[in-house]
Amino acid sequence: MTAIRPTVKSVAVFCASSIGNQPELAELARRLGEQLADQNITTIFGGSDSGLMGVVADAALSRGGRVIGVYPKNTFSRDVRHQGPIELQIVSSMHERKSVMFELADAAVALPGGLGTLDEVVELLLWTQLGIHQLPLVLLDVNNFWNKFVDFLDEAVSSELLNGDCHKNFRRVTDPATVTEVLEQLVTSHQ
Repeated sequence: MTAIRPTVKSVAVFCASSIGNQPELAELARRLGEQLADQNITTIFGGSDSGLMGVVADAALSRGGRVIGVYPKNTFSRDVRHQGPIELQIVSSMHERKSVMFELADAAVALPGGLGTLDEVVELLLWTQLGIHQLPLVLLDVNNFWNKFVDFLDEAVSSELLNGDCHKNFRRVTDPATVTEVLEQLVTSHQ
């Protein structure tokens, strides 16, 4: 019997540049970084050493994983680029950062985050809807963080302001151990 080759070899991770006030967020980020490295999946992230971004990257590195940071120059009030042994790509803007991360990734995972994370998730879903790419997305959830966002999408679909197909390209999960399996299912359902 021939083993099935995984189609997801690189994952863009969107998450907060802060830790937040819930300890389980950092634990979720750590477990995701370790899981990606353990499965030999390249972690692509925003290039910062701060917050959940730094936790994901550090965890992947601690397991010998390949990590690519995409860092926008002259964007932040202080330089917070990751100083570890990552492959760092410097880009000119936040918009270019998203574009490069989308290009490098086979799929994406979003942890809880703020406006930047929400922007990345919405643009990824929009670009999929427009046919610019087909990146499957997992919303990695803790404490029902993504409920209101999914409720918003449901309401937009119910109001016929959004195509119901928007739901077919993402799933919500709570356990980092299931992320890659769910992403593989999403990829194969679109082939």
